[in-house]
Amino acid sequence: MWGRLQTRDRFRKMGLQVEETCPLCGQHAESADHVLIQCNYAQNCWLELNRSLQVTNQVTDLSSVSHGLHKPASNQFRTRVIQCCYTALLYHIWMQRNSSIWHGCIKHYNNIV
Repeated sequence: MWGRLQTRDRFRKMGLQVEETCPLCGQHAESADHVLIQCNYAQNCWLELNRSLQVTNQVTDLSSVSHGLHKPASNQFRTRVIQCCYTALLYHIWMQRNSSIWHGCIKHYNNIV
């Protein structure tokens, strides 16, 4: 999945002249890793979600998200809830990225968690 997202770093590698900065933070070059995990906006989302779920996972890179998706919780139902929430958050961060580009608006991270 990560190699297929239409991020600005991929467009630049294809030779397209596009803005390279992240549309969520405007500070760093956009890549899948950055926009979904490392961006300040994404980090705030992950911190808030983990706090809400009472999960101690530190989401710092793609492997930590993968670990969170596959780490068993206290019971199977809780594990499935965490997996669904992690997957949904990835989707919603990406949708906020797109909203920023196409509509010029970004919801506060508390509104998407």
